[in-house]
Amino acid sequence: MYSILLVDDEEAVRHSIKDLTPWQEYGFSMPQEASNGMEALEMIAENIPDVIITDIRMPYMDGIQLIKEVRENYSETVEVIFLSGYDEFTFAQTALSLNAAEYVLKPVSVESMSALLSRIRKRLDEDVARVSDREKLEAFYRDAFNIYKEKFLVSLITPTRRKDETILISKASEYGVPLHGTMFAVSVVDLPLETLPSVAMAEIVEEDATDSGNMLSFQYENQIVIIFSSEMTKDFAPLFIKQINRSLLLLQSRLIHYFSHPFSIGIGEVVFQIRSLPESYRSAMEALNYTYIYPEQHIISIGDIERVDRASEEKDLSDLKTELVMALKFGTEEETETKVHAFFPGLTETADIQSTALSIITIISEICTSYGQNIASLLDGEDLFIALSHANTASRAEELTRRLAVAANRMASGARENSHIQFVEKAKRIIKERYMESTFGLEQVADEISVSPAYFSTTFKKETGLSFVQYLTNVRLEKAKEMLKNTDAKTYEIAEATGFSEPNYFSFTFKKNIGLSPSHYRAEKRK
Repeated sequence: MYSILLVDDEEAVRHSIKDLTPWQEYGFSMPQEASNGMEALEMIAENIPDVIITDIRMPYMDGIQLIKEVRENYSETVEVIFLSGYDEFTFAQTALSLNAAEYVLKPVSVESMSALLSRIRKRLDEDVARVSDREKLEAFYRDAFNIYKEKFLVSLITPTRRKDETILISKASEYGVPLHGTMFAVSVVDLPLETLPSVAMAEIVEEDATDSGNMLSFQYENQIVIIFSSEMTKDFAPLFIKQINRSLLLLQSRLIHYFSHPFSIGIGEVVFQIRSLPESYRSAMEALNYTYIYPEQHIISIGDIERVDRASEEKDLSDLKTELVMALKFGTEEETETKVHAFFPGLTETADIQSTALSIITIISEICTSYGQNIASLLDGEDLFIALSHANTASRAEELTRRLAVAANRMASGARENSHIQFVEKAKRIIKERYMESTFGLEQVADEISVSPAYFSTTFKKETGLSFVQYLTNVRLEKAKEMLKNTDAKTYEIAEATGFSEPNYFSFTFKKNIGLSPSHYRAEKRK
């Protein structure tokens, strides 16, 4: 089913269109409703629909401005239908410039709406089918030049012997790879297991990379790797990450459009040399693993999760060690115990047993350090070296390392939970300090906390039960209620003091949420 957002300031018009149109018959779910452009934009920030049906003339933000905002900040592919009671050529011209699918004059009959939906459904289906046609990729895989180019791209993110920066730049130029700049970051997109969708996804990402000019993409194992570059100085690294998040949000909206569900995306750390790209790729994979811990968050930057120095991490961990690290940081207690147990079968020599135990303890110690803790705190006063000296059999060594690993896993889980609580409390404090600024919004609070807007929005809603917009609106309305009860300030003064840029929109929002207009609320409270 394709999703629809219906935007019109006339409630009777919305209900008439919504109730009389056979949506499911044409492959559409029941529309969501918004009564003006500003309200619609708040809903789109939470969930981008496949189709927007909007009136043109509305209060607070008209339909033209709404679609401009959508095209610039959310999606270039969403289908747009303009409704208007005004048969003016200039409106039709503007609609066409915004790539609107249809322009329809009111009143809209059931027959005309049904015909309209049939045309839109056909275009949506054809658009999805077009992306599924992969015949032209056969020539790509037969082309030797592109095969060598792919190998070069993979070499950029794989840790091999130290690479010469000059040679890398020369090779990139030879293959026509746009790899230039002062800072770089790797992102990875998890691919579906099915071959056809994964190839289709790769082409969609490649189209975005070609249009962008500051990103390149290629497929590696079961991910799509995207390398972003920037000419900005190091001081602008946070802005670089912000630009990456915005690019990936637009990419995600295209993937949802074609495949009807989001995909997991991890963003690695910023590096300042091409030869450091393996480090960014490694941290991007780490961020991608967090999307399995927090399945409601589909785009996660490693900077959103962990702000620790990773310089001391081992670069050549064996598979067992890598799996143990992942279990300690992200897994359950049972998974952690399983990974510890995997080290010990077949060990018989005391030296090998204690060496293995020491290796595991070293990993646990590094995990503790990354969270600002000491491994000694996991033993409840027991001396670690004495305990290790007694671990001279496989069973004793496994029991010691199992206890330490489980304790470290609990510590990591608690640190993440505590981090989220502190994160949300800080956001609440910032909202209370800045709610009166009309330009204050999701991006501003995310910037102040130094996380991406998508990660902030999902985490905030998970912890509070409210979206950021709902919470901010509630804070503003509570302050407005106080001013209405305790001051003689005029409505427009209260609107300005509580962060509403438009007095009429303040009155609309107040009545919608409180049930009374501001003037009636004041009169009721002063009886």
